[in-house]
Amino acid sequence: MITNQELFDKYMQVSGKIRRFSKENGMVSPGGERPHGPAEGRMCPPPMPGMPPMMEGMHRHGPHPRRLSRERLLVLIYNYPEGIRQKDLAEAGGINASSTSEVVNRLEEDGYLVRTIDETDRRATLLKLTDLGKARAAELQDEKEAMLEQLFSALSKEEKETLATLLDKLIA
Repeated sequence: MITNQELFDKYMQVSGKIRRFSKENGMVSPGGERPHGPAEGRMCPPPMPGMPPMMEGMHRHGPHPRRLSRERLLVLIYNYPEGIRQKDLAEAGGINASSTSEVVNRLEEDGYLVRTIDETDRRATLLKLTDLGKARAAELQDEKEAMLEQLFSALSKEEKETLATLLDKLIA
């Protein structure tokens, strides 16, 4: 059985493929806007009722990039209880090294993570979450799971499997 997270990941792969195709074929400018420019005078629609706090502000233009990077990196580090090197974190998060450094410094200042010496290579530093960081990452995971459950709740198990198969065809 496919999980909501796996289905969402497939959807995001297709979404990325569509963006790349659109950009390559002149349908979207390199800045992400339509060639004719942004829609002037349009108001953002209100957020969906029951939208988890993590998703607030994403209903039209997405959250502030720093908030998204911060929360994404926090959850990524959470998935490495033994710690992760900053370079590996940047790669896993898909963001550049300087942005990763900025976010990591802020997370450390706020008490969400600590830097420790990697015992396998004493020249390297590992990033590990503090108890506060683990608690916040767990909250974010719960919010994401609730959002995905809400997103895919209209589909039966069979429909989710069918959608996954169709998305796989688009990914290939």
